[in-house]
Amino acid sequence: MSAEMEHAWLINDPAAPEYEGQRLTFLALLEATAPDGQERVILHHRIEAKLAHASLLTIATFSDRADRADRARTRAKWHLSACTEMLLDS
Repeated sequence: MSAEMEHAWLINDPAAPEYEGQRLTFLALLEATAPDGQERVILHHRIEAKLAHASLLTIATFSDRADRADRARTRAKWHLSACTEMLLDS
């Protein structure tokens, strides 16, 4: 959600506040369920996931190759959907 939120800010997407709220929900869930002593491992995973998703969003938005942009957009939407389905209010 961090990558979605930041990308939405970048392109002035009105969904940015929604992504921000969902991100905060995931952070609260993570904090409530994370095993003690795993903070560094979890942070590493979060950073890797954010960078990967941000890359997809960048390609989807700015690639000059339509086929590549379409594949990246499809993959990013799939990942976003997988995440939002985990939330009770989705």
